[in-house]
Amino acid sequence: IQGLALGGEYGGAVTYLAESAPDGRRGFLTSWIQATATLGLFAALAVTLVTRLAVGEAAFAAWGWRLPFLVSIVLVMVALLLRRRLRESPMFARLKRAGGGARKPLRESFANPLNMRVVAVALFGATMGQGVVWYTGQLYPLYYLVAVLKVPVVDANMIVGAALIAGAPLFVAIGWLSDRIGRKGIMLLGMLLAVLTYYPIYQSMGR
Repeated sequence: IQGLALGGEYGGAVTYLAESAPDGRRGFLTSWIQATATLGLFAALAVTLVTRLAVGEAAFAAWGWRLPFLVSIVLVMVALLLRRRLRESPMFARLKRAGGGARKPLRESFANPLNMRVVAVALFGATMGQGVVWYTGQLYPLYYLVAVLKVPVVDANMIVGAALIAGAPLFVAIGWLSDRIGRKGIMLLGMLLAVLTYYPIYQSMGR
């Protein structure tokens, strides 16, 4: 449930900011959401690590793992307050005034063959590939270090946390670059690099 809610909040935030950003700065401004998502993952690792060290391994395995989830309630409340104060994005408001809004968005998106083709291309041609790249690069390494390579949990958290901090600014730099040279080529290049480098990177982690 928490993951589903996070996905909705993330997608909604990116869409809202992209529709509110001026031309020529859309990539740079929306890149901050991805950078802060990475920093949020780092914060989650930090909270989990502090909780684990504070209550001990046995207590953490028994009940302590619930504490980080309870702490996240504060973030949920902040998100709700922010969402209640938001108005429609300028782009969506202009579209609605012009009568271009969808009356039945689900039916128009999935029942119309032309629209369904666009949805399928976006989902399977772009979003799915980028999702695999992100999860394999930022979430799976911790599991791989602990479960496969048997690295101590504290050490694995420190390694992944350092990598997240080092990588977060690159999202902003690439977002800025996308405003100047376009986004399609950057996304395709990123996925190609993942295909070519992830396997040898994971192999080298075990040496």
